[in-house]
Amino acid sequence: MMLIEADGKALFREHGIPVPAGIVVADGRAADLPGSGPWIVKAQVPVGGRGKAGGIKKCATPAQAGAAAAAMIGTRLKGHTVDACLIEQAATGQERYLAVMVDAANHELRVIWSAAGGVEIEHSGAAEGRLCPLHPGAVADALAEMIADEPEAWRSSALSIGRHLAEMVLSKELALAEINPLFVSAEGCLAGDAKVVVDLNAVPRQPRIAELVAARPGIYVDANRKLKEGFDYVELDPSGEIGLVTTGAGLSMMLIDELTARGAKPLNFCDIRTGQMRGSPARLMRVLEWITSRPSLKAVLVNIFAGITDLGEFAGLLATAIEQSPALKVPVVARLVGRGAAEARRILAERQPGMLVTEDLDEALVRIQEIVR
Repeated sequence: MMLIEADGKALFREHGIPVPAGIVVADGRAADLPGSGPWIVKAQVPVGGRGKAGGIKKCATPAQAGAAAAAMIGTRLKGHTVDACLIEQAATGQERYLAVMVDAANHELRVIWSAAGGVEIEHSGAAEGRLCPLHPGAVADALAEMIADEPEAWRSSALSIGRHLAEMVLSKELALAEINPLFVSAEGCLAGDAKVVVDLNAVPRQPRIAELVAARPGIYVDANRKLKEGFDYVELDPSGEIGLVTTGAGLSMMLIDELTARGAKPLNFCDIRTGQMRGSPARLMRVLEWITSRPSLKAVLVNIFAGITDLGEFAGLLATAIEQSPALKVPVVARLVGRGAAEARRILAERQPGMLVTEDLDEALVRIQEIVR
């Protein structure tokens, strides 16, 4: 999960990485701006490419900065609602690119450097990467070789930042810490942006990350759902027509691919982890609550491949969840495969007689498409 820039930079400051002075505003009132200007107004959404999407504006006066923030807040940017803006003193200097990431396949860190920082970094072809042992000193040594031809005036500052990035990745169990652009000048280096990707599985061991995520439930919606509810739910498309109640990450992604290939619009990814329901319909009710909050919803597809879970027990919980979800006004189709499938069909036939229950995926998908049409 990617942090918004303001939270990424908060971690940067805590780890000794210099960033421009800035404030976060949520109402468009840009009082007490840092520095003398100009200022950069940045929409705070957890996604890259904000500049090209109109989410970053340079402003010469406080009035312009306040107006730019007010214009952004409440809008949608790359699928996310802008709840706040970061307003910073504009940085100066040449632009570079620096990142430290986990290379899971090699059980090492990878440090990446490019002299062509900025929004076109993906197309520059100028980035250089090195694998390093899991130690900040190794990252600094590799980076020293990579920037040996850069100006001496700021090399030591860049090396310090590289070491601190590696320390942050290791201590916070991050997947990625990226600075693009890294502003470099005779005065040193400054992180112009912060792309920080956290491992949600590590958050229970990382109180600082947990604090950042919990403080912004409206921004880190899916992360808070996982941490509070104990299962994975990710909204794919706010205008999706088919809500998914599924288990198994791979099985869920396969189902999304199948629906998309047929021209359907799945609303969400879901791995509800049926083995952890412990006789309670609460998880199912929470998923149905989230799904039914979208007015575009036309059908719900339940897809459960049972291993440990007994489908007879699951069917009873599903029926209860549907009965106790008054907002659910659309048809439900259930594809149930595995232990107890016959008992599940019997239970649902009694308690939800209008529901199609099948073991055949194609039959379930055809029925869902008929409902949506």
